[in-house]
Amino acid sequence: MISIQQLYQQSLDKTRVVIVVPTIENNIMAMLRHVLEYHDKDVDYVLPNGKSISTEDNEFVLIEATKNANDFKANIALIVDVNPELNTTTFIDSITDGGMLVYNQDVASLKLIVEANTHTIKKYSYAAPNYTIENELHFLETNEGKLPIQISEKIDLENLFGIKWLCQHLGIDEDAFYEAIGTFEA
Repeated sequence: MISIQQLYQQSLDKTRVVIVVPTIENNIMAMLRHVLEYHDKDVDYVLPNGKSISTEDNEFVLIEATKNANDFKANIALIVDVNPELNTTTFIDSITDGGMLVYNQDVASLKLIVEANTHTIKKYSYAAPNYTIENELHFLETNEGKLPIQISEKIDLENLFGIKWLCQHLGIDEDAFYEAIGTFEA
């Protein structure tokens, strides 16, 4: 298995997108990869279990981390919740100067930490999207109307707009995001 330091060295010429997830099961990385693959946007990725795909051609590398996330020196980061295995302030400080942080404003403790941090990065907050459940089917409320989705796990629904922010900064616009996420099967 490749070490964190080796991975960091291999990704120096790429935009490092670090996704800090809680230790509970979720589909955040899977949803993000699905949207990017749906639109033929090739990216490298690294999962906490050590599985990775890496090429020299891709501009972005997605790194899902539960701990040691600050070792990757993210250019772009998503924090969905306060992770007890990670010092959130230290992680935010490890984001490259001028980098970007997307965070869940619905988590009050996370919001306080982010707002108090003075590191020179751009900060984008998101909240859980509005959705309805009709006859056991989930519908995401969008500007274009209700979008049927096959996402039903609460953590995945709560963080859908964090993934949307990341996609927009990786070149996938809002309409394209909705088109792809509507086909995701959890």
